[in-house]
Amino acid sequence: MPARGRARMSAARETLRAIEQKHRRFRQQQLTFVAALGRTREHARERTQPVSSIAQVQRYLDNHCNNATDRRILSLFLEIVADLRGAAQLLEGLAPENRPPDESLEACKALLCPTSDLSALRAKYPHDEVNHLSCDEARNYYGGVVSLIPMATDLAWQCVSGAGPAHKAPKRTAPPSLQGAQPGTEQQSSSAKERPAIQAVGTQTKRGGNAMEQLHYSPTKGQGGWHTGKPAWRPPGRTSKF
Repeated sequence: MPARGRARMSAARETLRAIEQKHRRFRQQQLTFVAALGRTREHARERTQPVSSIAQVQRYLDNHCNNATDRRILSLFLEIVADLRGAAQLLEGLAPENRPPDESLEACKALLCPTSDLSALRAKYPHDEVNHLSCDEARNYYGGVVSLIPMATDLAWQCVSGAGPAHKAPKRTAPPSLQGAQPGTEQQSSSAKERPAIQAVGTQTKRGGNAMEQLHYSPTKGQGGWHTGKPAWRPPGRTSKF
């Protein structure tokens, strides 16, 4: 990679690291962000509509924001979005003319378009922004807008990884319910299946009466029992006449 390209790549990495720091601060104030959106939506008389685009957040800030706290948190959101656009422009300048467009970069740019519809956007594991919303908020109103920054940041880092040395992102493992079975799982499962059977046998024995009484009963002729299949005991020296 030429020196100019390396400089752009370094600038893109630094920008993304700075974005991640801002996003950590923003995540700690997500409830404040959602409350600000709720108030500005109400002032705009759009209480029943979802927050579905960056342009909508900008309009709320410009026209329907009545206190300093709401202006501060909405401004922080839009500032992070602007930083992501700057990182995308740096990454776009790294692609040579004869190289096909990077899919991660194109997807990131599409998300950051002011008028893109974010209604169906939902950040997945390991991101938990959507989980901090109520079910109604996540499904109908804010799930898309709170998913924008983590998803766009992931796409930008993927582009960096494809254009140069890979970004060391945290290892993402599947939840325990999705991970493969560990060695010995089948054996433990078999043991667990056998235990109820053993307990059931014990229950049946108790229901049938005293187990020792059943063991020492004297069978009548033709019946099975403790001595079934064995000849009667005879004193030594006496032979059978049969």
